[in-house]
Amino acid sequence: MDPIAVLQNRIEQLEAKLGLAPNMPLESQQGDSATINLLNAAQAINNATAGHEKLSEAMQIATELNNYTDPNLIENIQQQNIQMQEVSAAEPILRHHCHCMHRCKQAAPVLESEAIQKVPQMQEVVDNMHAAAAEVKTEADVVSLGVQQLAETCGAAASNASEQLTNIAQKVEQVEQKMFPKRRNGLD
Repeated sequence: MDPIAVLQNRIEQLEAKLGLAPNMPLESQQGDSATINLLNAAQAINNATAGHEKLSEAMQIATELNNYTDPNLIENIQQQNIQMQEVSAAEPILRHHCHCMHRCKQAAPVLESEAIQKVPQMQEVVDNMHAAAAEVKTEADVVSLGVQQLAETCGAAASNASEQLTNIAQKVEQVEQKMFPKRRNGLD
């Protein structure tokens, strides 16, 4: 189909939706409504450049005319609707990100504080303190191991002494029984 015929068909459909009768002269201008609209837009642009109208209104009219005469208008609208649905679906995430950005903005004075600004300079001090703490931990681990070994040695010695005392107590009891045998009814 001829592009001009497609354009004419789209304009007629648009006019039918808007309730305008096609091929009616508007304000003493002759020709079809597309030509009239194009002439009106051209006149609006001429008036705007001459200072008779605001340029933004003429640009808006030109943009609308360009949009409505675009043969891909329906596809563009559908694509915009899909994009709007994607934005609507992402609204909770966008709200969360906005909330986070607001919190960051509130935290900006803290981040710009003198103490935070000195962090790079203080990093060397922190590294030295971390190394010193690692050395102290190593020494503490060695002392802890020594205490654990000493406790195990003391525990083993106490266990050995307890066994020896138990053996001695048993031997003393055996000697007592030999030396002083028990009497049965107290008559022996």
